[in-house]
Amino acid sequence: MAYQPLDEQTVIDYVKNRAPMQHIFPQDANLSASEVGDGNLNLVFIIRCANYPDRSAVVKQALPYLRVAGDSWPLTRERVRFEAQSLMQYNQLAPGLAPEVYDYNDEMSALTMEYLGHHQIMRKPLVARQVFPNFVDHISTFLARTLFFTSDLYLTGPEKKALQAKYINPALCKIQEDFVYTNPYKTSPENKWNPKFDAEVRATRANAPLKIAIAEVKETYIAHAQALVHGDLHTGSIMVNETETKVIDSEFAFYGPMGYDIGNVLAHLVLNYLTHYAHTPNAGERATYQAYLLDTTRDVWEESLAEIMEKAKAHRAAHKVTT
Repeated sequence: MAYQPLDEQTVIDYVKNRAPMQHIFPQDANLSASEVGDGNLNLVFIIRCANYPDRSAVVKQALPYLRVAGDSWPLTRERVRFEAQSLMQYNQLAPGLAPEVYDYNDEMSALTMEYLGHHQIMRKPLVARQVFPNFVDHISTFLARTLFFTSDLYLTGPEKKALQAKYINPALCKIQEDFVYTNPYKTSPENKWNPKFDAEVRATRANAPLKIAIAEVKETYIAHAQALVHGDLHTGSIMVNETETKVIDSEFAFYGPMGYDIGNVLAHLVLNYLTHYAHTPNAGERATYQAYLLDTTRDVWEESLAEIMEKAKAHRAAHKVTT
């Protein structure tokens, strides 16, 4: 099937005609689709089944351009391959902490996977001051296992290079390099801010030591291929409920610095901490929830690091590695 963008009608026929989907939707399945993509990159369809309500799926399809900008900003469709293969990798290394992949069609740049209808994007309930008792354990396990088992701490040199070759992701890395490490510190048409902060913007652009420090961090992002990292792991790429945590949206996956994903999670927890000065006017409620966020931030760091160190020590012992 030659590539063509799907819509709410054609995606139903597409799913019905995909052999890997036969075990998800029976032949008599009465399917409906709704397009719910609210991100910058892709089409996203929820597929529901009227006569088998426990059966559902999500189809994510890459467009040949940046969706938020339209065809004036071409972008390779290969990004959905990085997401598909990284999600499958996650399900091997950290079972249950990412959605199950049902099907991947390279020609159509389409990924079909588990629908997380009983989960929420994490940043929304954090604003509502919800507590997730299993989150620290889940996300630290995800971070430790995906980072350790794809790094030189575990893999041989040839094994790591073979895996790394599958994640050469220049188009998406360039977006991060520009929008995270470059454009905010100079005049750029992509920059948007409240005019009330004009003085702060000017001060940031004139801050030479800061710009040197950012350049050094950018060099680390570009040059330190230590492990497979998600590349965009924040509270908008994590879905949660009271018992489960699922990491999604891994199209930015690449081989980069091991601290990148951990730092991204910590940074967004701190950002949420700060937003409660606006979201939670009651000082007592704010202090209680901010204490929870600080505890969570500390525990994610400590437990991720402890599990990586524990795995490294066990691996060394098993292989009788000595210094």
